[in-house]
Amino acid sequence: MKSCNRIFEKQVAWASRPCIACLKSMGETPMPPLTRQIFRAVLTATLLSGTLLSSAQTPPVASTQPAAVGSIIAPGSVAAYYTADLFAKESGYVLEVAADIGDHVIKGQILAVIDNPELQQQLLGAEAMAAARQEMVKAADASVHQFQAAAQVARKQLAGMEADQKLMQATLQRQEELFAGKAVTVQLLDETRGKAQVASAGVEVGQAKIAAADADILTAQANRAVAAAQQIVAAAEVQRLRVLLQYTKIIAPFDGVITRRMVNLGDLAQAALTARTTPLFTCQKVDIVRIYCDVPEASASGIRPGIAAEIKLYGLAGQTLHGTVTRIATALDPATRTMRAEIDLENPNETLRPGMYAQVTLTPVANAPVSAAK
Repeated sequence: MKSCNRIFEKQVAWASRPCIACLKSMGETPMPPLTRQIFRAVLTATLLSGTLLSSAQTPPVASTQPAAVGSIIAPGSVAAYYTADLFAKESGYVLEVAADIGDHVIKGQILAVIDNPELQQQLLGAEAMAAARQEMVKAADASVHQFQAAAQVARKQLAGMEADQKLMQATLQRQEELFAGKAVTVQLLDETRGKAQVASAGVEVGQAKIAAADADILTAQANRAVAAAQQIVAAAEVQRLRVLLQYTKIIAPFDGVITRRMVNLGDLAQAALTARTTPLFTCQKVDIVRIYCDVPEASASGIRPGIAAEIKLYGLAGQTLHGTVTRIATALDPATRTMRAEIDLENPNETLRPGMYAQVTLTPVANAPVSAAK
């Protein structure tokens, strides 16, 4: 093997020497010209393959660009703290538009008024029906009092009839005793017996009248209960229509700014109960804004509420703000494998506009090792 190496080194040297006269002066035999060309081609191919092999085996050089250790950069956006699309619940023509884009509104402020004359007529009819039902309740109360008074009269009459019955029974007993002593005639005794029977029948009639009066009282009370229930239904219908009339006024749900107005005076506003229609207004709360970004799965487990966040806003000439993560979604979106994180920032001057692009830099915390459950 050593002799072969020496021969190879010698032939390489010969192939590298261009001067044949010099070789002869050194006492060495030169290669023939054709052999020299072939050997040079083989040597060149060998050297080239060795160079490629050494370059393939050389490890890649790490990038020298500086990077923050342990931090991640995610694209983000500015969003309003609250956003509400305001729709019409009742259809009608727009009678008044009291707000436009850029207007600052307060909670409960009227933004638009919708005219619905049919609903107003329904309310008038419901109010008249409620008034009639109330009068029916009063009439039912009067009936109850009337039958109660009749029952009292019947009881008093029964008391008189019972007294007459006792009297006639006592009279009959005396007449029978006298008749036994031959002191009265048979006719007088028969008349007394008849009067006693009439008195007993009168007592039974009085008892029947009391029973009927009690039944009338129960009927009147039931009618009053029905009338009261109908009054409640009528009052509920009035209240429902009044609430619907309140929906004809589009009001601001919170303090904020009108960012969209999609309604004009005289437009027919459609109720958004069955189909999703175009909102009349969009109201946003912008004195506090949310900066949201989506954290990749590889870094999501290290994001916690309270960690530092650096927000670079391109809409403000690259101005950088500092805050902390306010809340996280905790779960990843299966479609993107990212987790939503939000940073709340005070915005008293409204310089942060919803929709601005931001670059969010977060520093994840170290994760504790996960132990397998036993």
